[in-house]
Amino acid sequence: MLFYQPEDRNQNWLFNSWEEMVERTNPVRLIDLFIDKIVHDNPDDFIRYKDSNYGAPAYMASTFLKLYIYGCINSINTSRKLEKECKRNIELKWLLGDLQPAYWVISQFRTHHKDMIDKVWKKFRKFLRSNEYIDLQTVAIDGTKLKANAKKEMLTLAGLKSMIASTDKQLEEYLEQLKLNDKSDDILEEYGTDVDSDNLQKHLLEKISNLEEKIEKLTNFKSKMELAGLARLSPSDEEAKLMRSRYGYIPGFNGQFAVDSKHKMIADFQLTDDEADTHQAKPMIESMKEAYDQLPGEALTDKGYYSPDDIELIEKLGVDMYVGVPLAPKEESGISFRYDLERQLYVCSQGKELHLVQKNIKKRSSIVDKYQGTGCDGCPLRVKCTKAKKGRIIYRYPNQEFRDKYKEKMTTAISKAKMHLRKCLVEHPFGTIKTWMGKFHLLLRGKEKGSTEVCLWVTAYNLRRLMNIENFDVLKEKIASYCWA
Repeated sequence: MLFYQPEDRNQNWLFNSWEEMVERTNPVRLIDLFIDKIVHDNPDDFIRYKDSNYGAPAYMASTFLKLYIYGCINSINTSRKLEKECKRNIELKWLLGDLQPAYWVISQFRTHHKDMIDKVWKKFRKFLRSNEYIDLQTVAIDGTKLKANAKKEMLTLAGLKSMIASTDKQLEEYLEQLKLNDKSDDILEEYGTDVDSDNLQKHLLEKISNLEEKIEKLTNFKSKMELAGLARLSPSDEEAKLMRSRYGYIPGFNGQFAVDSKHKMIADFQLTDDEADTHQAKPMIESMKEAYDQLPGEALTDKGYYSPDDIELIEKLGVDMYVGVPLAPKEESGISFRYDLERQLYVCSQGKELHLVQKNIKKRSSIVDKYQGTGCDGCPLRVKCTKAKKGRIIYRYPNQEFRDKYKEKMTTAISKAKMHLRKCLVEHPFGTIKTWMGKFHLLLRGKEKGSTEVCLWVTAYNLRRLMNIENFDVLKEKIASYCWA
C-alpha cells in the first residue's frame, strides 16, 4: 500500500519570506489590515509612551491588538498561551513580524489600555453599520452570566465577624507569649527544640505582624460590606456578585448583549453587576442610540425583561418592543379578571366583583389603587385564588390600560413568531463566545476590566462572523477603502 511519507528532518530547505508561508486568503491578513487601518487613521488614539529612554524599546499598540484579536478567534485567551504561540505559530509570526513579547507585557497591555481596545470596538461597529452588515431593524436583547476570576466561596458578615474574633484571640495569645517569652513545650514543639530565645522572639514578631495585617484586611472587607449593604463579598474580585446560572451559583457579572437579526452580529453590549434582567432593556436601547445615532426598529427580549413601565417608555421613543409576559400561577389556573370601566370595578371569571377600597397607595416604585373582592366566600376557586381573609386583592396601576393592551398584543401570532425568532438570534453568539472563552470566562478582575475583556471577544466574534458571510476580496477592499477616522 502507498502512504504519504514524512520529510527527512535533517534535510535543509529554504523559503524566501514569511509572506510565502501564509496563503492569500488566510484570515490573519484581514486582521492585519483591519488593525493597521484603524491605527493609521487615528494615530493620536493609539500612541504608547515609554517612561524612560533607557532599556528595551516598547511594542506598538497594533502589535497587541492584532495578537488579542487573533487569540480570541482561535480560543487562545491567556497571556502565557499567547506568548507560547508567538514563538511557534507561523500565522502569528507573519502577523506580528516575528515579534515575541513576554506574557507579562501582553497581560499589562490588556489591563492598562482599555481606551484603545474600546476605540477598536467602536470604530468596527460603525464600519458594520455603514456597510449595512448591521441594519438595526430588529435586535434581540438577552443576558448571560459570565464567571468572574474569583472563587465560589464568598465572604459573609457573619463569617467575617467569626474570622476577626478568632484572629483576635490568636493575636492575644502571641502577644502574651511575646510578653513572657515563655518557652513552653507547645512553642518548642511548633518551632523545634533547637530554637533559641532570639529566634523565638523573631518568629513571634512575624506571627503578630501577619495577624495584625489579616485583621486589618478582614475589617476593611467588613466595613465595605456594611457600607454597601452587601450580603456577600469576593476577596479576589470585590465587584463580582454571586449570581444564579444554569450551572448553579457563580461569582460573576451579567453580560447584556444586543444581537442584530440581519447577520446575527452583536450590535452592542454592557457588563453589569445586577443579577436581574428586568431593567436592562432600556439602558441597552439608550446605548445603541448613542452608539449609532439611531434607535432599533424593534427589540425582542424574554420574560425576564418584563417591566411594563420600562416597556412603555421605550415604545414612546419609537421602538416596537416584544417582551415575553410572565404568567402568575393563578392566571395559569384559569382565574382571570376584567375591568369594568363604567362601573369602576373588577369582575373575576366567576362573576364576583372587586371594589375600590384604597387609592394612591405606594407599591414598590409605583402609586396604585387597591381593589378587593366582597363575595369571595363560597367561591369554588377561592383556595387557588387567594389566601386573604377579606377576599382577593388586585392593584391597578396608573398605566394599567397600557399593561392590558400589551398583554393582548403578546398573545397574537406575530408576537409568538417574534419570540421564536429571539431564541434563534441570541443563542448563536452566546454559544460561540463562551466556547472560545472556555470554562473560566473572565480573566481580568473588576467590572471595568471585565468589560474590556468582553469588548475583545465581541470584536473578534463580529470579525469572524464577517469573514464567514462576505467574500475575502470584497471584504479586503471594503476595509482598505473605508475611512476609519
